[in-house]
Amino acid sequence: MLQAQLRPRVYHRAGVGTVLLLAWAAIATPASADTTVLVTAQGTIQSSCGLTVQSAFGAANLNADGSVNASAAVNCNAPYRIRATSANGALKSATSAPSQFSNSLAYNLSVTVPLDAGGQISATCGSAALVSGASSCALSPASASGLSSGTGASTSKTAALALQWTLPTATRLVAGSYSDTITITIAAQQ
Repeated sequence: MLQAQLRPRVYHRAGVGTVLLLAWAAIATPASADTTVLVTAQGTIQSSCGLTVQSAFGAANLNADGSVNASAAVNCNAPYRIRATSANGALKSATSAPSQFSNSLAYNLSVTVPLDAGGQISATCGSAALVSGASSCALSPASASGLSSGTGASTSKTAALALQWTLPTATRLVAGSYSDTITITIAAQQ
């Protein structure tokens, strides 16, 4: 009776061993050299551009010639264009200006952006060239090409912005607060 119980186990173990031996033989047999597997993967990454203020222009001392600086983070994974629009075309005061005084101060806006492959793009435009419909400068809102990155991209780059002015010599500025709103837009080139 003891032998009868051991025999099925021996046969069972021999059966498992035979199955493993046959499985190993199937794996060890080389595949035909004519077998080819071709896998194709496809996908699309859309172009995207973003511009985020890192530091705003500081307070300006308009009692002398000067400048203020700002910076913005640029993230474009494709070639892009930059344009700027000035609401007033100058730093302006709401205070009325009597004769021999002015309530408007022209300025220059400079934009410089590093490119991923090295180098940079840059443009400087007078504030009068930044009003809606103007097209005389690379940054002008109606410029045909805008400030173009060419074939370059800028990912995680810091753009330098500068506002520079020179006081008028023929007239003086009237006392008051001066401001302008500058809108900078960035878009992937089409």
